This record gives sequence, C-alpha cells and structure tokens, in this order.
Amino acid sequence: DTVQKAVAILQKRHDTQRGGFGDAPKFPNEPYYLFLLDQALRNDDDDIRELIQFDLNAIARGGIYDQVGGGFHRYSTDADWLVPHFEKMLYNQAQLSRVYAQAWRLTGDAGLARVARQTLDYVLRDLTSPDGGFYSATDADSAGSEGLFFVWTERQLRAALPRADAELAIDLYGVTERGNFEGANILNLPLPLAEFAKQRDMDLPALLARVEDIRAVLYSNRSKRVRPVRDEKIVTAWNGMMIV
Repeated sequence: DTVQKAVAILQKRHDTQRGGFGDAPKFPNEPYYLFLLDQALRNDDDDIRELIQFDLNAIARGGIYDQVGGGFHRYSTDADWLVPHFEKMLYNQAQLSRVYAQAWRLTGDAGLARVARQTLDYVLRDLTSPDGGFYSATDADSAGSEGLFFVWTERQLRAALPRADAELAIDLYGVTERGNFEGANILNLPLPLAEFAKQRDMDLPALLARVEDIRAVLYSNRSKRVRPVRDEKIVTAWNGMMIV
C-alpha cells in the first residue's frame, strides 16, 4: 500500500506538459525515476513506462543536458528544462546514466541509450583522474560569467562549422540571432530528432551521423575557450555511485 501511495503521489505531482515533478526550479530527481523504473518493471505498467519515457526525452532535449559535450547540468532554473544552473556534478552523471540505461532496457528507446552513452563518455573524458578516480564537479562560471563556456551565438556556429552543417545546427538547436540566454543560445532540441528528420524528409540514421560530426567539431572548438574550474576532490560516496 505504501508503494502504491508513493506512485500515486508522484503521478499527481507530474508535469504532463513538460515532464518532471513540480514547478521551477526543476531538478532531475533521479531517485523518483529509479523508483518508478522499478515499479514499471515489476508490474509491467504501461502508464509509468510512458511517463518515464516522456520525461527523460524532454529532459535530454533541454539545455539542462549538454548537447555538445554530453552530461547533465545540476538543475533547470525554468520549468521547460531550458536554462540550467551550469554546474555539473558527478553524482548527477552517476544516477542519470543509470536512469537512462535502465529506461532504455525498459522501453527499447534508442535515444535514451544514446544519452546514457554520451553521459558516461563525458565522465570518462572530462571527470576522470589519471589515478582512476572521478572528480567531483565543474563550476558554472568561466571567464567571469555563468554559462559562457556552454552557450553559442549564431556567428560562432557559422565560424566553427561548414556552411551546410552550420545551417543544420542552427535549425536543429533552435538558434536565433537574439538568443535565449543573455544574447547567446543555450543549445537545445525543440523537436525530437526523429520528428526533425521526418519534417525535413531526412533519413534518421544519416541525421544522427551528421549530428555526431557536428558535436565533435563544436566540442573541439569549445575546448579552446576558458574552461569552468574543475573540483578535483575524489569523493568516495560519489565515486561509489559512479562505478556501481
């Protein structure tokens, strides 16, 4: 009875329009999803399965997810998952990679598996100590401004990418000259990749391949910027979460 009451409370608090629970600021609330994943798996519950799949796709399309480098920022300051607090924490990567991997197993949604892989790749690439442990976090600020490392102007995208790829990236990530954050753009996916491909009569696997190429070029270009400070403490509990 207690378990079913907990499920009912979460379903009542669920944001059916934008995903997540409650209003802004919105945190990923990984334990909620791990609990719901367990219930969906135990009871073969389609309603919970659909809730999880809807939410995780909504979160991964938002600015809370680093569309270029992979991995999740700590939370969203708005209700639409668009504008994050740009800090990245190891414990979020540990729990969310598990959530997305388990959700892929439950739903077969290849996009969820892709997010799990990209998140783990981010940790291996950017948060791993030469001694084998995992660092704690990266800061929200760089060069004296929050989020500056992560945001893009239309001009920056055109300078970094070949013309056709720049046009695709600007369209795909909802980039405008005005921007959506202090005159620049937090990259996000206004449309799911499959819907974007369908609307433009593109082959989805071909689109995914081009997106990966674009991400690689933008990551290399972004790496030349002043990076956020990295907290290189090795926290035993967070490392334990990461390696499970």
